[in-house]
Amino acid sequence: MAESAMMTSASASSVYVGKKPIAIYLAKVITLLADGKEVLIVARGRFILKAILVAVRAMKATNCDCKVAIGEEILSMDGKRPVPRIEIRLAKAG
Repeated sequence: MAESAMMTSASASSVYVGKKPIAIYLAKVITLLADGKEVLIVARGRFILKAILVAVRAMKATNCDCKVAIGEEILSMDGKRPVPRIEIRLAKAG
């Protein structure tokens, strides 16, 4: 999926999921949801499962809605192998 087709937006704060513990990302997402209207959780490759866990736990804690976009991208440092990517948009319900 092309980068322009993903759900990127200036109105949402972004959290990029990586090597840190799930609790760190969960706290950041809940804080951003308290401050704003929506949060975009982004992960690539092996961190996709962690992003999904963060989103599910944040949804349970804040009762928000979720939209998911999946795709793949080719990283310049990785050569020509496509890497899976997920974007999870959490928005306050109502």
